[in-house]
Amino acid sequence: MNISNKHNSLHSRKKSGALSLTLSLDQIKENIFAGTEHRGWISNSFAQIEFLLGDLIVRSRAFPQYVNHNRTISHSASTRVAKLRKILAIDGPFSQFAAELEPLLEAFLANQEVRNLLAHGFCEFHHTPTGDAAFYFRKFDRTKAEETGDDAAMLERTFRLVDLHYHRVQIVELSKEVMNLIARMHTAMGWAQAVPTPIDN
Repeated sequence: MNISNKHNSLHSRKKSGALSLTLSLDQIKENIFAGTEHRGWISNSFAQIEFLLGDLIVRSRAFPQYVNHNRTISHSASTRVAKLRKILAIDGPFSQFAAELEPLLEAFLANQEVRNLLAHGFCEFHHTPTGDAAFYFRKFDRTKAEETGDDAAMLERTFRLVDLHYHRVQIVELSKEVMNLIARMHTAMGWAQAVPTPIDN
């Protein structure tokens, strides 16, 4: 991870002069460790949900009503959600859970851009002479490339620790809700293997 000292803001690069560390090296390390921990929880929680959605698609193959929408799992999170939405729209065994699952799917998709940036983005730690600090992420982005016609188009965002903490809290909570709902589905469907009970982090 690159470390950069900023003169005025977290978005402007220092152009000349010696590097002056307002934060001590220990403080920089503490910030980076805390940010990396948040990043890990965000990626892990997203992955837990993503797997369980794919698992639902596989399990739906036991029911003939869903045969047109479950031939493949899809390795794209958004496509996986689209398949599940088509399954939920059909009158069948999953219908009783559709109203609860739909808002969780929407919330999951809302986290996709942040998760992908944190999982695949190049990260720099920036701080200013006033002690402000944040993580600057950038990655080559398929959506932006398609929108602009530039295959080198990037997605860029800056996250302070409080921002990463916010994203961590809400997606960890979302993963618990998804796991609890799918555990109830396992019970209702008589599936042998239950979803593990989530623990507080």
